[in-house]
Amino acid sequence: MASKFNDVKIGTFSLWTDMAVVCPKCKKAGIVHFDKERNMAIFQCKACYAKKEIAPCGNYAYEVTAQCTSNGKYFRLPMPENKIHGVKIKVKCPYCEEVVIGNVFDNRNRQSIVFNDIRHAEDPYFHYPLYFQASFRGKTIWALNREHLQYLIDFLSADLRTVQPDYYQIHKTMRSQSDILPAFMKTAKNRDGIVKLLKKLQTNHS
Repeated sequence: MASKFNDVKIGTFSLWTDMAVVCPKCKKAGIVHFDKERNMAIFQCKACYAKKEIAPCGNYAYEVTAQCTSNGKYFRLPMPENKIHGVKIKVKCPYCEEVVIGNVFDNRNRQSIVFNDIRHAEDPYFHYPLYFQASFRGKTIWALNREHLQYLIDFLSADLRTVQPDYYQIHKTMRSQSDILPAFMKTAKNRDGIVKLLKKLQTNHS
């Protein structure tokens, strides 16, 4: 009998989601949580009790994300409003001072942030490596947390992937969480191998 999976709404797993990361002190799993009321990102490790807090953009309403063309590293920079004159801006890489073009984000209107911001498999606030990640044919496969990992396994394992009949009426959109998955993950020839890899992550990090 064919297995069926009803997808969830886009943004179910986003940067507002608690993220499992590698603790920089003990290398075990810690959690990065974003407190919207305080506008504060909080890291806490249950194993060694390490804790850290950071205001992602300080007192700035804008931030710039970019990838350095010289060293390939992604970075984020807070930016004062008087420096913003569009959706793109030239900034210096904090690692090597190469001038690159970055994308401007207005945090005052940000409702949700999705996977593009963490395509390098690190949390966006402290830049700690995500706990659930592995390499598949030269590409990084990652999950934000155990719930996201299970979602990926269920979605990729299903024979039929759809949404519930009243999806649009409920969510006012036909976009679902799987719409932002990279194409190579959804390709038929890769799905079995990726599911095996994800299940191995699930087992080894139980």
